Amino acid sequence: MSDEKPFVNLKAFLSKADVNYVHLEHFLSSSDVVGFELTGEIQGKLFVKRAEDKEPKWVSFINTGIEGILSLTNRSSSAVLLIKTDDRVIAYTFGYGRFMLDHSLFVQDFGIKTALNTLMPHSLRSVELFTVDRSAIQKKTQAVRDSSVDDFGIDVSKDILRAVTGAPNRDTDFLSVSGGDSVYSFSKLADFSDLPDISQSLIDYYNKDLYKANFSWVDNIRRLKNDTKRSKLENRLREQVESKDATNLAITAPEVISWDKVIGFSFTHSRNTIYPTLDINDYFNCLDSDRLTLSALKSHKLYVHQDNTSEVHYSLYKSFYFEVVDGNSTYILFSGDWFEVDNDYIGLLNQQLSFIGISSLNFPTVHIWSHDGKDKIESEGAYNERAALLRSYHLLDKKTIKSRTTTSPIELCDLLTDQKQFIHVKHKKGGSSGLSHLFAQGYVAAEVVLSDREFRKKARRKLQNIRHGLNNLIPLDRINSHEYEVVYLILGEDNSTVKSSLPFFSKINLVKAYENLTQKGFKVTICGVGKEEIEPPQEIKELPSENTELET
Repeated sequence: MSDEKPFVNLKAFLSKADVNYVHLEHFLSSSDVVGFELTGEIQGKLFVKRAEDKEPKWVSFINTGIEGILSLTNRSSSAVLLIKTDDRVIAYTFGYGRFMLDHSLFVQDFGIKTALNTLMPHSLRSVELFTVDRSAIQKKTQAVRDSSVDDFGIDVSKDILRAVTGAPNRDTDFLSVSGGDSVYSFSKLADFSDLPDISQSLIDYYNKDLYKANFSWVDNIRRLKNDTKRSKLENRLREQVESKDATNLAITAPEVISWDKVIGFSFTHSRNTIYPTLDINDYFNCLDSDRLTLSALKSHKLYVHQDNTSEVHYSLYKSFYFEVVDGNSTYILFSGDWFEVDNDYIGLLNQQLSFIGISSLNFPTVHIWSHDGKDKIESEGAYNERAALLRSYHLLDKKTIKSRTTTSPIELCDLLTDQKQFIHVKHKKGGSSGLSHLFAQGYVAAEVVLSDREFRKKARRKLQNIRHGLNNLIPLDRINSHEYEVVYLILGEDNSTVKSSLPFFSKINLVKAYENLTQKGFKVTICGVGKEEIEPPQEIKELPSENTELET
């Protein structure tokens, strides 16, 4: 038993390959440390942060309600062990040692990639995800037993894997493995003298591509961690804004907003000039200088004006949607984060989009006009009413129905034809959030029609109230999905560009909705209609200014 090696848990970070340094202190973010040389022939050094006693923040609150004085202090321990291995450095952190590192000098995907290369694919015990959708969502899920990726319900089209825990594969001598972003955690039986060999094995594991056999989808969309690349891309953004070039650049609401309450938008430097839609060119017109610094760009605000005279504002940087090709890679700025997209994945996505047909239905153009010196655009509600009248479609906009399978009442559709076509309508001006919501709305409504008999019963009553016999379009039982078509109508975009002009993440959501609906037997098409300038309507109140509605 005396010869048995001790059990240790270690957390490791890998330095970047191009770091030039003279002393190992270069990898630390603070100089308030004590250094210790290592014994033997191991190349490296231990750094320990000078400990200080701190009173917990809650002590002063407690002392206001007790007799006497409570005196407590905490002392946190932080240490970093830096091991040199060839031209790289492995950092092992202890206690709060990770906060001692200058993380800009370490590989940002070392933890997650090494973990995926060293665990068994069907042994996952927890996953941490960042979902890029109508709004960014972070979530962590744990399983009670070893599980596969499918068991966690991961959507490979838009879920970014941030961290994972699982059982080590048989090619390693680790006892447990876990990795997230830049940190790789593992346990094993080891002596201190084993650290050079362990460090080299970690580098070897990181350099492998074993993960591609079962986790190749993690490369589809990766959050960009390279600060140098991020700075380069931010300068590309600044230069494009400065030159007022709208190519692949748009402004979108960074979250889903209540469009029925919105009367317009404005920007920094022109806060009182309200525009009816989110148009990048309107922002360009507000810029008061030909020279624009990155810090100034990041300080600009997007103001959303509401009909109750209130307003909310967002960082304009977080409202930018920017697609840029740099070298062989495509990058996207969305909701304030940069993402790198695999080119093969983009090609596959565009191929999938090509399968989605253009609707054969005929729709009127969207009306725009000027009133009191301001540009106005027809609201979705007003457009739906006019389209229903001109084309003899049935108006179901705002006629919501409760379902036991959804959290809130939903619309069957905005417009319905006698040929069993469910038409869902949304302004393009709603940006990525609104369009992604549109595609999800069409899927949810069709799925509920197919699966919820009670919903069909209520929908039939709605249809019967519109026209006698219209309820026969949706039978109470034995419904055949192949008889129905889901039509996505986007206002403000021509048919020729309605698919190609979609923001990247909206393309993902459209393809996802198309795949799910066609698998259930529905036909799915998309359609776009352009704008037509008209004289100001006689009754402005009948054509509300520029609102659109986002049903939930």
